[in-house]
Amino acid sequence: MDLKIFNFFNNLYGKSSALHFFWKISAQYLIYIIPLFLIYYWFFGSRRLALKAFLAGVFAWWGIAHLIGNLYFRARPLATISGQEFLFHRPTYSFPSDHAAFLFAIAFSFLFAGKKSISYLLFAISIVISLSRIVVGFHWPSDIIVGWVVGILASYLIYLIKEPLEKYLINPVIWLARKIRL
Repeated sequence: MDLKIFNFFNNLYGKSSALHFFWKISAQYLIYIIPLFLIYYWFFGSRRLALKAFLAGVFAWWGIAHLIGNLYFRARPLATISGQEFLFHRPTYSFPSDHAAFLFAIAFSFLFAGKKSISYLLFAISIVISLSRIVVGFHWPSDIIVGWVVGILASYLIYLIKEPLEKYLINPVIWLARKIRL
């Protein structure tokens, strides 16, 4: 099933030069919009929410996904099958997708905070980036799905421990940021 879905998406890449450009930009560079968004939200939205979302994303990426990737190595699709390699990716683990975990953790952090319109925008960006990483051959579809689950789990765990997290980490960071005028 993974192979069939991967082949379907991978074959979308070379259909036109406009699509080629779209998938390439989405797979490699669109994720940089998220840190910029969090910085913007830090200054013009809620510092607490920006920090919680960032923590959830980092926990999903460097905590859960990284741990799973080190325990269970799965090669990237183009390292195991012959497909169209459009972009180079170093041969690290494929399962689960760090990008999908990071993005969904941030999107769900905004959803859990009641910011539905922002979370929907973040979900849309997350889905585009995730699918583009299948199209260019960086991930199997199941890598993305498990990454999404990891992101949801990480943001939910951050949501569950919000009181001690605010008391011992978020409040001191915000206090320090105010002291240095951030």
